[in-house]
Amino acid sequence: MSRKQGDHDYTLRSMSNLMGERWRKVTDGGERSLIKAPSSASISSQGAPPAAAPAPAPAPGAPSTSTGDLERAARKQFQQDVTPGFVYVLAAFSAMGGFLFGYDTGVISGAMLLLKKELELSALWQETLISSTVAAAALSALLGGFLNGLFGRRVCILLASFFFTVGGIVLSTAPGKEVLLAGRLIVGVGLGIACMTVPVYIAEASPPHLRGQLVTVNTLFITGGQFTASLVDGAFSYLQHDGWRYMLGLSVLPAVLQFIGFLFLPESPRWLIQRGLTQKARRVLSQIRGNQNIDEEYDSIKNSLDEEDSGGGNSGGEAGHKRWMLFLTLKEPR
Repeated sequence: MSRKQGDHDYTLRSMSNLMGERWRKVTDGGERSLIKAPSSASISSQGAPPAAAPAPAPAPGAPSTSTGDLERAARKQFQQDVTPGFVYVLAAFSAMGGFLFGYDTGVISGAMLLLKKELELSALWQETLISSTVAAAALSALLGGFLNGLFGRRVCILLASFFFTVGGIVLSTAPGKEVLLAGRLIVGVGLGIACMTVPVYIAEASPPHLRGQLVTVNTLFITGGQFTASLVDGAFSYLQHDGWRYMLGLSVLPAVLQFIGFLFLPESPRWLIQRGLTQKARRVLSQIRGNQNIDEEYDSIKNSLDEEDSGGGNSGGEAGHKRWMLFLTLKEPR
């Protein structure tokens, strides 16, 4: 009786030890599986299910690039397609009108210090020479919309560059205050035309996703022109005689550069469509949009002009000019 009871106790203790050892193995295997997947041998020896199913092997011939990389590559290619470098060149040459606006309105402050001594200008003449440019710019700006609709954006920018060049030459060679006043008035006419035309041209030629950024380049160039004018004034301030001629005459250089550049730049596609030059408008859109499909943008411009003609009763479409400019500035890509 005692022998059977001892054997029974020995059997229970053996089973308990074996179960405890097996539980520790399973537990250790589970803990290790959080770090490293168990091998097939351990799975078969323990009989426990794997912690996670292994990832399926890629199909033969499938690309190894992840979806995120493909999306980034596609987005980069899309940006390259719709934003050719020609658009930035176009915006830079256009914004030179803003640079000349800032330069010609800022350079007179330093030049007047030399002018009033050399030409013995009175306070009235000083005020007249300073304000004449702004007054002429305000008057010519009133005609900016009419000139843009009649001759086009490109021709108006060429015309402004011409006035800048002639005015700078007159200012640098002026023998007296009367000729100096005439030169300031000529420059003012160029300023008025440029300030009305340059933002319109940049907005109509820019792609929608860059339109706001490129239009603000004109403002950046205005402040850059004012800063450059202060540097030029400081550089030539030591010349007590004829130093003001260099200050006022250096505006000819960016004006000539802009004039030459716009001899090769295209007209605004919207103005071409408005004038019925549809084939030329398509060629210009293809040139400034790169590989992008231009049909949607062309139809959008055409529908906008048709709505203006039918709603405003204006055959030229200039009645809705301000609404179109607001649309161009605020439109964002969907």
